[in-house]
Amino acid sequence: MADLAELPFPPDDPGLATAPVGAPAPRGRHVVLVPGEAVPLVALDLPDRLRGAAREQVAQRQLADLLGAEAGALQMRPYALDGNAEGWTHVLVTERAALDRWRGQVGKGCVAVLPDYLALPVDETSWTLAGTPDRLRARFGPADGTTTTEAALCLQAEAILAREGAPDRVYRFGPPLPEFEAWLTARNIPLISDPGDKAAELRAFSRGETGLDLRADPQAARTRLRRQISAWRWPVLTGAVAAGLWAAAQISVIRATEAETASLTARAMDLTRAEFIPSGPILDMRVQIARALAEQRSALRARSGDSSPLDLFAGAAPVLSGAGARLDTVAWAPEQGLQLVLEMGDFAAVDALVDSLAAEGLRITVRDARLGGDGGGVLADLTIQDPEQGG
Repeated sequence: MADLAELPFPPDDPGLATAPVGAPAPRGRHVVLVPGEAVPLVALDLPDRLRGAAREQVAQRQLADLLGAEAGALQMRPYALDGNAEGWTHVLVTERAALDRWRGQVGKGCVAVLPDYLALPVDETSWTLAGTPDRLRARFGPADGTTTTEAALCLQAEAILAREGAPDRVYRFGPPLPEFEAWLTARNIPLISDPGDKAAELRAFSRGETGLDLRADPQAARTRLRRQISAWRWPVLTGAVAAGLWAAAQISVIRATEAETASLTARAMDLTRAEFIPSGPILDMRVQIARALAEQRSALRARSGDSSPLDLFAGAAPVLSGAGARLDTVAWAPEQGLQLVLEMGDFAAVDALVDSLAAEGLRITVRDARLGGDGGGVLADLTIQDPEQGG
């Protein structure tokens, strides 16, 4: 089996040596390569919407349909490169017995066990070949690869060409491949033989191939996660039950509060209907009760003959403002009425103000009128009463 170290360019930085399985292992970190014929890359027709375990289950069923009873002796690993952990469409398939044998043949420095065709560098627009006509490794872009013979390679390449189109170029490392090179020439596909510096940008294992280590059980991570979740099952369940009981208690308190609120509202409505609003709709209880109380106070004052100082001042204010009076003091005496001290321009203006207030239905008494304003005007001391007040 050809070693990748024989190719005329190095693998990706910092560099991983490769060795065939069973051969002496290199020092340090390295990748062990197993025969690609024993680890085929199988394409499946998987729905785009499936993810995770559901995608793997559908892939297992399709593999069983393809291989029949032999599928039970095989291990399937999703072929997911470049971080495409969800949308993969190919799987690596190998016999479990062979995988167990390979595990026993690797040393401590092994970072991954991979099929030998995955040691070839590749990019999205080229194909890469290495080997002899009798045993040839090939990668048809990052998503496909195989270890085969030259005759079978021509058939595979024809099918890929019809399905995906031609590559921009084909890199060939190693001896000539007359039959395949004739096939390329007939289809005008450029061939770069022993590319050397022309392929310097290509690096092996640069697309995360080492993450496809065949030794790792693809189900192991999920099994460990399931066990970890199981360990937390009862604490989480207990917490959920406690949260449910607390929520039920809060709901009971809320319902009791709502029932008490409804009872108080009903009692308030009955009292409002009995005492304040005997008929008509009750739309805003507070506003309607305040209005009813104001009407009752007004009616009570009218019956008792009392006069409200605010009502008196409200009636006199427009007249005072229109006459140009400057208000000095305001006082209220229930027996005498509203007492105002104001300044007018002269005595004639005071007489005109008294007449205007009387015309508004108010009873005016001039207690005093004298010179003495700041501007040489007249200070007038007036008492304002309702006509009914004071007899």
